[in-house]
Amino acid sequence: MPRSAYCAHRASPPARSVRERAEEAPVGEIRVLHAGSRGAYGAPRIHAALRRAGRVVNSKRSSG
Repeated sequence: MPRSAYCAHRASPPARSVRERAEEAPVGEIRVLHAGSRGAYGAPRIHAALRRAGRVVNSKRSSG
């Protein structure tokens, strides 16, 4: 698949909605952890808490 076709696919509405739905659960978990710490946990602690819970997440996602 040519790069331009791949980029067009990634930008298409169906592909974008699938990615957005896939991110809803992790983002929700991050928000719960952050609120549970009364805003005290930053990205490193959130990332560590997600790892302890068995979630595989990039540290860049936990800072989002």
